[in-house]
Amino acid sequence: MTTVLEVKDITKTYMMGEISVNALRGLSFEVESGEYIAIVGPSGSGKSTMLNMIGALDRPTSGKLMIEGVDVSTLSDNQLADTRKNVGFVFQFFNLISRLDARGNVELPLAIAGVPRDERKKRTEEVLISVGLEDRMHHKPSELSGGERQRVAVARAIVTNPAFILMDEPTGNLDSKTAGEIMGLVKQLNEKHGVTLIVVTHDQNIGRQAGRTLHMLDGVIASDVVN
Repeated sequence: MTTVLEVKDITKTYMMGEISVNALRGLSFEVESGEYIAIVGPSGSGKSTMLNMIGALDRPTSGKLMIEGVDVSTLSDNQLADTRKNVGFVFQFFNLISRLDARGNVELPLAIAGVPRDERKKRTEEVLISVGLEDRMHHKPSELSGGERQRVAVARAIVTNPAFILMDEPTGNLDSKTAGEIMGLVKQLNEKHGVTLIVVTHDQNIGRQAGRTLHMLDGVIASDVVN
């Protein structure tokens, strides 16, 4: 197996006026290709800061963070933006473009990457079918349910074949039934298609559905459990 993410002794310190806040205190873990990992922790445990680090949205104060062998901490802003293309993001509030239909939202990252139109169309339709939206491709977000919008967001995240998918509280804006359906879809994508998944959540139940659960507390991994 290939290591797609390596986090080694990461620290992150913020200054709030004259007070320094240590959000991460020597965080370390690795993710292999094809793994399904949940990172679980209470509010204030450092999950949001960690998410910004592994999503190449911010740099650590110290330590090493490797995405597909590239040390993120040494990159320029432009290089960091390029590395970010190797990460697929799924957010709690979907972040879909209201004027585009489901197909347009999913196709957009491919268009930005300069993928030819015929290939974009084929790949977009394939991933929308894979998440169960073959009959909803031409509906705009306002015409979709919350669960359907999150399915669009998942399809948009996987369409570029990133190194891994980073999901931030993906069920936080959904009712329990729909949340179960989305997490069932996520598990299917991992098991049948080999999609590498990192789910960041405070929900212990979601954590137990992953193949491995990292429990985060006070800016470090307190335990690493294979489920």
